[in-house]
Amino acid sequence: MEKQMNTTTRTVSVHDTLFGRQANNLDVAQLSEAVKPWYADCADSKIAQAIEDLRAPELRGDAARFLGLEVIPVA
Repeated sequence: MEKQMNTTTRTVSVHDTLFGRQANNLDVAQLSEAVKPWYADCADSKIAQAIEDLRAPELRGDAARFLGLEVIPVA
């Protein structure tokens, strides 16, 4: 069963499932900027769009899955 991303979350931790990178206790508004350097070597427009989609609550879950990210709400 696939979980839906909570669209009201304000603080998250993010883990890259492919390379083990992580950023903890981010304001959700910083998520896109926090992971952007992780993909600096990729010139793929789909990756760039997914990074931007992390900003939109309704797109965040799909974008995170595409990028191989686990976004965890922080209490």
